[in-house]
Amino acid sequence: MGALMSEPTLKCRHTGQQVPYQIHQGLAPMYVFQLNEQWDAEKRQILRQLMADVPAAAEDPNVLFDQLPAYGLTDFHWSWLDKAFAFRSDDYHWFFLSAQGRIQATCVIYHPKESRLDGERIFYIDYVASAYWNRDRPNYVKQFGSVSRILIAHASHFAINQLGYRPGFCLHSLPTAEGYYRYLGMIDYDVDAEKENLRYFEAPPEIAGKLAGEAHHV
Repeated sequence: MGALMSEPTLKCRHTGQQVPYQIHQGLAPMYVFQLNEQWDAEKRQILRQLMADVPAAAEDPNVLFDQLPAYGLTDFHWSWLDKAFAFRSDDYHWFFLSAQGRIQATCVIYHPKESRLDGERIFYIDYVASAYWNRDRPNYVKQFGSVSRILIAHASHFAINQLGYRPGFCLHSLPTAEGYYRYLGMIDYDVDAEKENLRYFEAPPEIAGKLAGEAHHV
């Protein structure tokens, strides 16, 4: 089972209260099952809301798919149970952020990956996702913010201090997240035809190092 790494707090935007959270490192099936059950239940609720808001989405799959990004459901087809089965070897590391008995976010990294900047070893973020209740959608305020950033910070700290890599990581971004990675200061290397035409980003050492430093303070 993954080690308990910290217990700082998150601000709940629904109540204004500070809520303790934990970060767990390691692919523990109990966290995957918990994530899958909780996130699927929320996803079904959001889909019902979407079809109530946009009745045509209940009849026309093209309308439904067009509305998914606005409701934070770009990844609605992902199966975390399948991912846990596929990405369980030693070159993958899983991180889970939990609070109030729920999995608030998860991050899966792969290593090593060759940096496009200098050829040095860095890590690759295969998946990073916040729970559906922590995403923006019409007529809803997400409960917790910055949960994905917190996990990226901890993954960066882990890669530097446990794996021995220089600061740096890379990823392929879903279209809805591209602006966020530019905001972080990551380098945009254009779309990658070998990765479903997703845009490739890399965090240079100064950006990744700054994020890793946040893991000591969040």
